[in-house]
Amino acid sequence: MATSFAALLFRPSEVPDAALSRGFAVALAGWNTRAPRLSIAPVPGLHGWSAAFYASGSGIEEDEQEHAAELFADELSPAVGVLDAATDLGAAPGVLYTLVVAEDPLNDDGWRFTPDAYTRHYAREGDDGLEAGVETAEGLESTELLLDLADDASEAEEDAAVERAVHPHRGSTFLSAELGVPLRSALMGALFAADKQLPVQLIDPSPTSIAAEVRRLVRTLRRVEGRGAFTAPAVVAGVAQPAAHAAFVQTYDWADPADPSDAYRELALGAVTGTLRFLREDELRASGDDPRWAAAARAGLYPVARLSGSALGSASREVGLLGLAADGVALVLVRSRGPLGSSEPAGPTFGELCRYLALGWSRRTDAEEDLIGALMLRARLRLERE
Repeated sequence: MATSFAALLFRPSEVPDAALSRGFAVALAGWNTRAPRLSIAPVPGLHGWSAAFYASGSGIEEDEQEHAAELFADELSPAVGVLDAATDLGAAPGVLYTLVVAEDPLNDDGWRFTPDAYTRHYAREGDDGLEAGVETAEGLESTELLLDLADDASEAEEDAAVERAVHPHRGSTFLSAELGVPLRSALMGALFAADKQLPVQLIDPSPTSIAAEVRRLVRTLRRVEGRGAFTAPAVVAGVAQPAAHAAFVQTYDWADPADPSDAYRELALGAVTGTLRFLREDELRASGDDPRWAAAARAGLYPVARLSGSALGSASREVGLLGLAADGVALVLVRSRGPLGSSEPAGPTFGELCRYLALGWSRRTDAEEDLIGALMLRARLRLERE
């Protein structure tokens, strides 16, 4: 079967789409992938199970194979990320399986994950020939695979000898026994039938999701949802208010008497470093009259927050304003100093900034530590990529 794929097997009744999306995004946070995607399909012959097929979007098969092999074997693999995300979302995942298959060079790597254990079986072409291994949390047992092959064997005989040697050790053989189906052929059927696409993202950027993120932040700060909410200008300097910002404004607590300054200090998220304060109604209106904002407006940005220097240094000096793109996703830092219109990507998306603030002011679980680390990695990587 001359093909390659990387798949995660899950029960949709136990793992929501949001957990798949975030789990893969956490695992990918430090990888320079521009267009990762998941294709979802039920697995033929395996009732109640679906497969999420991963692709980085590179378009080069050799690069895809090498990347998938490294990603799925990483300590913080997609399966670990998905288990953590599903638990955080209130689901109760039981077991997940992953399988990475390639034929040239040979790699057949299967994993079984539960919330507290894992088992891995693989057969692959290593630097010194064919090898197989079994790995658990207790350690790894690796074996060199020897071929029973005559010196004058034909290519077909060599292929048959390789298959005899590797078949008992393949990850797909291990998982087929676990699940009671010939898994590689079942997954091939699912792969060619997959028509559901799922974005890979740390935080859903939709207005509904932004409102949920702000509620999380308000709860973390022990504040009151919607207190002091106002109607933000529908248009600032000719730019319409993004729906995500409207959802933010109506949900955020703008009038906490215990924290009148409402400043988030010592942030370190991409270019969002220092002290941040979200803009009130009068500040939003005034921004439209600022000549420094004209270029940002021409770029379709809507002002959302003010960024100042670190509280340990020049806290009173404004660094610039954060502008939000029309789609409610990308944030851009429009600097107060330098040439008019001087701007740069901020790093995080608007939703990622909201979650970062909530995590930064809370006691975090191990999974949340992984998530805030992923938020910081992704923001930094976006700056480096630009």
